[in-house]
Amino acid sequence: EAMISTAFAAHPYGVPGVGWASDISNLRVQDAEAFFRTYYVPNNLTIAIAGDVNPPEAKRLAEKYFGDLPPGPRPPLVVTEEPPQPGEKRIAVESPAQPFLLIGYKRPDQYHEDNDAIDVLEGVLSGGRTSMMYKELVRDSKLALAAQSIGAFPGSQYPSLFLLFVVPNQGKTIDELEKATYALVEKARKGEFEPEMIDRVKTSIRASLIRTLASNSGMASNLASAHANYGDWRELFRSLEKIEKVTIEDVKRVAATYLKEGNRTVAYTVRPQAAPSQGDAQ
Repeated sequence: EAMISTAFAAHPYGVPGVGWASDISNLRVQDAEAFFRTYYVPNNLTIAIAGDVNPPEAKRLAEKYFGDLPPGPRPPLVVTEEPPQPGEKRIAVESPAQPFLLIGYKRPDQYHEDNDAIDVLEGVLSGGRTSMMYKELVRDSKLALAAQSIGAFPGSQYPSLFLLFVVPNQGKTIDELEKATYALVEKARKGEFEPEMIDRVKTSIRASLIRTLASNSGMASNLASAHANYGDWRELFRSLEKIEKVTIEDVKRVAATYLKEGNRTVAYTVRPQAAPSQGDAQ
């Protein structure tokens, strides 16, 4: 919550998905009803049915159970755009728990021409045990207990964050880990990784999609998501074609374009300050 509210000054992505605690405690039935009437309308609905079905019968059942939904206008669009970030933002959060470090870089939305190269960059950085973050931060230097990148956070429909999430190992500090992470990012910006990683990431993305399509639920979910996001279920398969065309130069270019200092927000935890004793205060 501290991360997104610091990173986004204007866009709704800066508000947690379920709202702030005070919002939740003050929600009333009429609020839920108004939300339902706004967004649960037929022209905001995608239905996907997969499996051994009879298409005319499936259509009949869909009309039976969804046909009574009253028509309504399309939900309002988000018109607020996040202004350009003037420089690095930082926030420290006091917590006695396990230290965490989040580094988020502003990136374009999922419809941007760079989206596929960003997906491949995510895999290069944290796609399994051959990735840069695992090998350099977890395995070799043992600076981190865990290290991961998330290509679009908290969402992808609008410009969001390319997020790096790292957890320091015992005896290691946030400062050490932050410096090491920036050094790794600089390697990605310069393309200092094995070219074979690009092919491995592409293969992994393709295999992951194929696995999700192996079940009826996975197929329905993916087709519905593609149609809802792009207006065409075929985009699910076009995305694989686009991924296949990504080159190492594309990955270097998007890393250099978006993973830069003035484009980032850094959030990390610090141990709470011990309250001074009465003697110290005097």
